[in-house]
Order: sequence, then C-alpha cells, then structure tokens
Amino acid sequence: MRVTAVLASLLVLSCAPAPDPVGSPSPRATSATENASAPHAAPAAKHAPRFDEAFVQRLHDRVAREAPGEVSVALIDLGSGRRLGIGDTVRMHAASTMKVPVMLELFRQAEAGRFSLDDSLVVKNEFTSIADGSRYSLSPEDDSDTEIYTWVGGRATLRELIHRMITLSSNLATNILIELADPDSIRTTLAAIGAEGMQVLRGVEDIPAFRRGMNNSTTADGLARVLEAIARCEQGDARSGLELSPTACAEMADILGDQQFTEKTPSGVPAGVRVANKTGWITEIDHDGAIVYPTGRSPYVLVVLTRGIADRKVAARVAGDISRMVWDELTESRTAALPADPVARAALAEHDRYRVDAITAREFNHEGFWRAVGPIIDASPVLEREVVGRSVEGREIYLVRYGNGPTPVLLWSQMHGDESTATMSLADLFRYLTEEADQPLPRRLAERLTIYFVPMLNPDGVERFQRRNAYGIDINRDARMQATPEGRTLKALQERLRPQFGFNLHDQNVRTRVGNSERTAAIALLAPPPNGTGQETEGLARAKRVAAVIRNAVEPLVAGHIARYDDTFNPRAFGDLMQQWGVSTVLVESGGWKNDPEKQYLRATNFVGIRAALDAIATGAYADADPAAYLSLEENGRAANDLLVRGGTIVLPGRPPFAADLAVNFTDPLELRGARLVDVGDLREYTARDTIDASGLYIHVPAEMLDRDGALALGTRVSFIVRGGAGSDSAEVWRVEDGHVVPAPERTVSAGEP
Repeated sequence: MRVTAVLASLLVLSCAPAPDPVGSPSPRATSATENASAPHAAPAAKHAPRFDEAFVQRLHDRVAREAPGEVSVALIDLGSGRRLGIGDTVRMHAASTMKVPVMLELFRQAEAGRFSLDDSLVVKNEFTSIADGSRYSLSPEDDSDTEIYTWVGGRATLRELIHRMITLSSNLATNILIELADPDSIRTTLAAIGAEGMQVLRGVEDIPAFRRGMNNSTTADGLARVLEAIARCEQGDARSGLELSPTACAEMADILGDQQFTEKTPSGVPAGVRVANKTGWITEIDHDGAIVYPTGRSPYVLVVLTRGIADRKVAARVAGDISRMVWDELTESRTAALPADPVARAALAEHDRYRVDAITAREFNHEGFWRAVGPIIDASPVLEREVVGRSVEGREIYLVRYGNGPTPVLLWSQMHGDESTATMSLADLFRYLTEEADQPLPRRLAERLTIYFVPMLNPDGVERFQRRNAYGIDINRDARMQATPEGRTLKALQERLRPQFGFNLHDQNVRTRVGNSERTAAIALLAPPPNGTGQETEGLARAKRVAAVIRNAVEPLVAGHIARYDDTFNPRAFGDLMQQWGVSTVLVESGGWKNDPEKQYLRATNFVGIRAALDAIATGAYADADPAAYLSLEENGRAANDLLVRGGTIVLPGRPPFAADLAVNFTDPLELRGARLVDVGDLREYTARDTIDASGLYIHVPAEMLDRDGALALGTRVSFIVRGGAGSDSAEVWRVEDGHVVPAPERTVSAGEP
C-alpha cells in the first residue's frame, strides 16, 4: 500500500546556564533546517525509520511561532534510531553547554591514566587570555556558583569541580578545569565522535578573545552528538565512538542528572522521569540539551537552542513546549501499541515499575550489565550471587539464587551472546523480587522454590554481540562434548543443583512467521524431546504444561504471534539433553515485534511469561494447565522477507522493461540497516514484514545493482529511483535508498524563514 513519508534528520542534547559576554549577532540562517524537510507526501515503506509527519509539522509550527527569534532542534530516539533536525546545523554561541565536552575530555584522560578524578587542584581566580596572554579574573556576581569563590587558595578534587561545573554551571570551576583538559584535546575528542559542530576554544569571561571573535560555539547537531555518545556509552553500546567504560559514562550521566537548572527540558516531562541535562545562557542566548529516560523504553536525546529571544522565560517555555511535544509523541506512540486487554496492560504497567532503567538497549557488554544489575543483587536481602565459572577469556559467569524452597528451578540466558531479550527480563525480575519480597507472590516463590539464574552464560559472545563463544563454538551445541568452559559450567550446575524445571532462554530470527501466515512470531515455545523416539516422558509432559502456562500468560500481549519451535531432537543441544537428564525444560525464543528494534516490549513480555510460569510451578497450578494451549500452536514457519516491492516494472540500462517484484532483506533486520536484494521475479506467494505497492510505476535500477552481464545481482545494496514512466526523463515519484523510501529531490520542501 502507499503510505506517506517525511525525510527528516539528526540528533540531540546538551546545554546549561552561565554568563558570558555577548558578541555581535551572527547572521540569521536562511533556512530553519539544513537536513530536515517540511512534511510532504510521498510513498514510503511503513518500516522506514522516521517520525510521523504530523508530529514533525507541529514541531516546525512551534519553532516558527518564535520569529524573529531563532530556534534549533535536534532529536534522536536511541531505540529506533530515528533522527530529526530543525536548523540543527545553525551555529550559535555555546554558552555553558561547552562544559559538557570539558567534562567528557577529563573523564577520557582520567581513564587513560593521565590523572585521577580524585586528584586535587588549587582553586584559583587568575587566568590567561588565549587572545593576547593578558591576565584576567572572574567576578562572583557574574557566576551562578558564588560559594566556590570562598575556596580560592584552597584545593578541590577534579570530581568536585566537575560536579559544580555541570550542576551549578560554575564558571570558576570551568576555567580551572579547561586548563587541565586542554582545548586542543577537547577538539580532538569532539572530532572523533563526529561532533565537529561543537567548538571549544577557551574558558568563560575571556574578554580579549571575545572581542576578537574567538568564541565557543555549537550547533544542535554537535551538542546532540556529544550527549548521544555519553548515552550510548552508558549502555555499553560500541556505537558511542568513545573509548570509555560504561561506568565512566554512567557517572557523567549521573552528574548531568543532578542538574540544578530544570526549567527547560525537564519541565516538559512528568515528575519523576530521569533527565540528564545541561543548560546554557548569555544575553539572548538560551540552550538546553538532555538525555531523557522514559520508563519502559529506550532513552532519547533532545537539544533546543535559541537565539534572539530577549525574555528568558519565553525561551524556557519554548524548550519546555518542545520537550512536552516530544515526550507525548514518543510515549503515546508506545501506549497506542499496547494491548486492549486490561489484565495485559496491568501486567505491562507492573513490569514498568521494576524495569532496570540503566539497561535500555539489547546490545550491552558484560561490564555494563553487571554494573547495572550487580548492585541490585548485592544490596538485596533475598538474592545472592556467586561466580560459578569463567569464559574462555576469563570473564565471570554468575549464578544468582532466590528462595529456599524444596523445588529447584534453573533458568539460563544468553548462551548465544547476541540473544539478550530474556537477560534484560531477568534483570527486571531481580528488582521485582527484591522490592516486592514481602508480597504474596514473591514470598510464595521463596518458600516453595529455590530459583537459580544464569543471566549471561556466554560473556565473551556478549562482548562481541555474536552468537558463538571466543572459541567460535555454539555453546548450545556443546551439551554432548562439553568442549567449552561455558558448556561445562552449565552441565556442572545441572549436576550440582538437580533442577526439576529448566528455562532455556533465547532469541530467534525476527523474520520467522507463525506457520504459513503473514504474522511474525514474537515468541516461540518448545518442550524439547528427551530423545529421538517420540516417546513422552513424565518430565516432557510437565514441560508441555508449563509451556501452556506461558502461552496463556503472554497471549494477550502478542495475540496471534506465538508459535511452536521445531521439536526435532538434537543430541548436541542443551535443551534436549536437559530434558533427557530429567529436567522439565521449556525453550523460550523471543522473535520480533513491530516498532520494537531494541526488543523492550518483548522484554516485558518475557517478564510476564517467566513470572507466571514460576508461580504456576510454586503453586502446582501448572499441573492443571491444558497442554493443548501449547500443542495447538502453529509451528514456526519459513522466515518472511523484510520488504517486498510489488507490482512495478523494472527498467535496466539497455534492456526492455519487464514486470517483476523485488524481495529485500536487511543485514540488521531490527535496526533496518544494510538492505540487500534477495530475489526478483514473480513473488506473489512471498510474505514480508512490510510491503511497498509500486503498481503502475517504473523502477529504474542503477548500474551498482547489476552484475557484469547487466542483470540484477542478488546480494547487492538496494537503492533505485521510481519514475512515472520508462524514460529516464520521466517524472521522479520517489526513490529507495538502502531499502528506505525517501521523497524525490524535486519534491523536497525546505522549511524557510518564519
């Protein structure tokens, strides 16, 4: 079907208060945005990573209301990868937002071993101008932090000074610290993370430099890149571009979260929502950049820069209004996708209360996970953990214990390093069991079960976000030989703990269908066979009933999107052999869910299903579950394609046009990156997660998609132009770039000056 699209761009974050001399006004930008267009109509794939065009138009309208003042906006939704920019490359005086890269550089140098953040510096009030070498000092009357001036002559740690620089926007602390950080080093780090739009030359109140135009400056894009890097690094995401530990980045985010100036971005989100922001202001300059952490979804970065608005209350209201619009759009879109069933909605709401907010993306590393989860366990009166093994590369494999009941249960996750959905759910379950320990359900579990969790069996694979371990062995195919230390650890736990029930927690191909339907399998369940005879054992019968409990619990959340995994016996697989060894084992495979690239919705679904299964085992209710609820599930079907382009006419250079469909898959199907052609021809029986109707249109294929004989080459990157006719001079309707529909260039409408 034809749907509309908007071609928008870019990023978010970082700003805060601090007086600085006002310079001569910069020339007004001639366009409200350099890399975002106003809404317009064009056919588009439903899955293309974009914001709703009506929302984009509302933002444009809100920005336009402030004319003749200027407003720049950068927004990044870290979970979906959607980016939006309005005037995000317009350069403005940075004001105190420049203090964020100063902090970033100091943390970088500290981790590199140049100094410790616990080292102390002399608190001084004499500095050298970068313009002419003259000496100058700062006045407390022009600083939002007056207390620090009473410290002059004494000493303070770098950590204390950084905290005051960010949370109180201390100018004096900034000037002391920037000398240590070195502006040249700051600029190198900014360039390394692609934040060239931000320029840090000097400290504040350097009047000679100001008079010569040697000023700190930023764009919304540049500041957003800095905050995005911190947010991704905090999650252990290698895409941050920072060679910093998640611990260091988490500390920076915590410092930003202690911000004392909260009248801008934080005013637009509900009370209690975590916001890590930095403001900045001088005369007719008012900025704010923030990382916002909604419960139950990935964080987002928002930057709002303003220039030419004399009333600071008006500038704050602009930032607050935009923040509220973004919050409503991102969180209401999530709410709209929630199930109608009130019980299911209540279950999801309960999960939201116990969700570990430090984990917001499916890709994290060993250190990042345990930094977020370890303190919860270690401070818990009801949980305990121990190291029960080490990976090939020596990383700890932890076992977490809950309860002292007579029935042992073992759950293990992430034996495949890139299958992290259930691992996130177990982290949330740890918090739930801790905070609700006195409530009936957790008490029941503790009294009747002893539950053992292995949240991360393959930490080396996690580190690389790959299926196999550091030997290159699939641990789930090592149950028989036990060549890996990770496999031997799991087998040793089975022998030591003698669990009666087991949960083998995985992720499967997000393209997998439910049977022959067009529905993708959000969850697949399996009570694996203990042998290849087809004989049903008592343990297998119990596992089928537990699987039925899970199906009934999650059906309202993913109705029609539950399948049954292939039950062919595999003599090498842990799930199958666990069943053979007498453990009633259930395999849970998390697939894909629309608009859930970080698998946060399926994270909640796992939480609901696992908790229900554990309670059914504790009460014995699983014995009354009808196994038909499990057995009636359709089996996993053939994987669907990511995208089908149907009904078009293909135009190849030098050849007659021909009718054909195109099938496209992404190398990263969750992030929708790396589109590759997988088939061409009559594909009417094919299914796909998304479809583009090209009926009556002509698909003009570039030479890059052809083999040396001039034919369409499978495996090539998918980019082409769609025209109204077969001729190269016919009107361009729209185009596909890397599998995503974008408007034709001639139809792009730039948002001009208000």
